[in-house]
Amino acid sequence: MIDLATLLLVAAIAYAIRRALHIPLIPMLLLSGMALRYSGLALDEDIGKAVLDVGLAVLVFSAGMELNPKRFGGQHRLVLGIGLTQFFCIGIGGVLLSRWLGLDWLSALYIGLAISTSSTLIIIRLLKSRQQMFEPFGRIVTGVLLLQDLLIILIIVLLYHLPEGLVAVGLGMGGLAVLLALCYVCLRWLLPHMVLKMKLDQETLGLAILAVLFIFMGLAHLLRLPIITGAFLAGVSLSAFPVNSVARGLISSITIFFMAIFFIVLGGLIDWLSPEEWARAAWLTLFILVATPALVVTVALRMGLNARSAIESGLLLAMTSEFSLLVVLQGLFLGLISEQIFNIVAMATVLTMTITPLLATDRITWRLMNWLPNPVPSEGSDAAQLADHVILLGYGKGSSVVLKMLRQAGYEVVIVVDDPVVVRELTEQGIRAITGDGADPRILAGVGIDRAKLVISSMRRVSDTLNVLDRLSSGDTQLIIRVFEPEEAEQVRAKGGIPVLSSDAAAAAFMKWYEQVM
Repeated sequence: MIDLATLLLVAAIAYAIRRALHIPLIPMLLLSGMALRYSGLALDEDIGKAVLDVGLAVLVFSAGMELNPKRFGGQHRLVLGIGLTQFFCIGIGGVLLSRWLGLDWLSALYIGLAISTSSTLIIIRLLKSRQQMFEPFGRIVTGVLLLQDLLIILIIVLLYHLPEGLVAVGLGMGGLAVLLALCYVCLRWLLPHMVLKMKLDQETLGLAILAVLFIFMGLAHLLRLPIITGAFLAGVSLSAFPVNSVARGLISSITIFFMAIFFIVLGGLIDWLSPEEWARAAWLTLFILVATPALVVTVALRMGLNARSAIESGLLLAMTSEFSLLVVLQGLFLGLISEQIFNIVAMATVLTMTITPLLATDRITWRLMNWLPNPVPSEGSDAAQLADHVILLGYGKGSSVVLKMLRQAGYEVVIVVDDPVVVRELTEQGIRAITGDGADPRILAGVGIDRAKLVISSMRRVSDTLNVLDRLSSGDTQLIIRVFEPEEAEQVRAKGGIPVLSSDAAAAAFMKWYEQVM
């Protein structure tokens, strides 16, 4: 009990320091575990192992709940392109870099596998805190995380059975297929019925959700699979909306508890690095921070994603994962890699998890955008010759009504939207649409915003539309802007825009303008 009390006390201190310094939580917990180890307060080995086993299961369970396959909708092509390219290219690059740093092939392979995925826990937290989960790039990143987690789970099962021979590997893959099938049935039918139709009270529902976790873990054990495989797929089976919202609300305190003590215990396994190990960890960190964004941006742009979304995706994905630690921890326990390799990967994980959130900001994104070529595509070039046209920045559910009325009235309409799937659908209907960021001055110049009669903005970030207003401050173009808060409406009004607080109000404001000009 004293050991557990010590862990909780250290976790509370870590949370307080993290809040005061505004640094990511997981690196802070890992560093706290390292400090606990060198303070001389060693934890009981059996307690530490139990915490690692149960904590890891709860963490991958909670991560799985955030990865609903439906969330990235029609973005499958981008998810597959970005996810597979990052996984294999960064993995191969990590292997080659490790060999260049003088490591043996087996250690290099483990390092390459460890750095090939990005942190689901941290990235989802960042997307939620910035209210970007349902932006196109947020949905793409979520899909990439799901794809990479499934790949790493597959490889973990492979490594788990490989020492026993090919027959054991085949049986392991068969067991994984059984769990995947059960996950699909639960996700599609069983669990939505249990949560939404059975009208269970909160206590019963909470116990039922935990039962799902332990049932999947028990089946994984019976099928001779790592229990984290069952835990992750249990989480995915609960990822459908609104089931995931209910489940998160009921087990959030449990997740926070196990996250805190798991990463502190894991940090206690990390030795202080030698100068040579520090150099190798620094090279790995630099490779991840530079190569991942460059690779993701290149692939995303070639596949039709706009520059801002491509850069934001690349910056967010430039970190290693909690699964990175799992991979090398498994290798360490199996005696396939040394503690030195574990320490190098663990330190690279701490560094990337700390640095990446500081780099993945709007300010750095805009600076990087200025290095890219002019983003206006060829299909938008004729829009630059228009005058007295209407520009729609963003295209939501209510935009189709406005678009229909404008076209019936004979107005030329240009739509700028950051979702390539939406652009493709509009283009197929013969509507002029451009994949781009409505806040990018180069995009706005390319669609002739200074000559437009009206601009209607439904962009998700009001700050972006305020930047558009700054461009129109000296022109005659009117700008109708959707906002969500009265304070935002005041900011828009002060800059000469027409704010509306809801879709109904937006329709009314548009109709008023429409009657004036007709």
